[in-house]
Amino acid sequence: MKLDMTPVLNKRMSVLDFEFTLTPETVEGACDISEEIELTSPIRVLGKITDINGYMTLKAEVSVSYDTVCDRCLAPLSDELTFDFERTVAMNAASVEDCDGDDIIWIKEGKVDFDADVIEELSLELPIYHLCSEDCPGLCSVCGKKLDGECKCADKKEIDPRLEIFKKLLENSEK
Repeated sequence: MKLDMTPVLNKRMSVLDFEFTLTPETVEGACDISEEIELTSPIRVLGKITDINGYMTLKAEVSVSYDTVCDRCLAPLSDELTFDFERTVAMNAASVEDCDGDDIIWIKEGKVDFDADVIEELSLELPIYHLCSEDCPGLCSVCGKKLDGECKCADKKEIDPRLEIFKKLLENSEK
């Protein structure tokens, strides 16, 4: 979404409030969100742009609901992510000092468009691992069942054939 910055640039307003929703498919040049994650709601962006004597900052809260699977047991799960999004807004390079280029949103033709930045930040904010619970036991490596009592394979201890010699050494040392 392109926000019209004219009221702020003309000093008629010092604060520009905004609220909108977006989806990654509608944003040109947006990065891909993880293949394992399916967004179940549009990305909601709520915030404001503040102008303090020519220094403009954008502060927003971004939230989205998504579906994924547990990384240990593959059970489906739903979650919601909310994070803060902050950037400096600038007309030209001379108006910004000591600021990383990635943290700047440039005003072009009196408007700012930061949808791609929001989606990029969302992809960075998503958790690396998703668990259905902290103590999720995972899946059996032999039969593939969840390790919560359904599987009897875990009770059997198979020794890696490459380490069989160590078992013999242990047996000999106990004699």
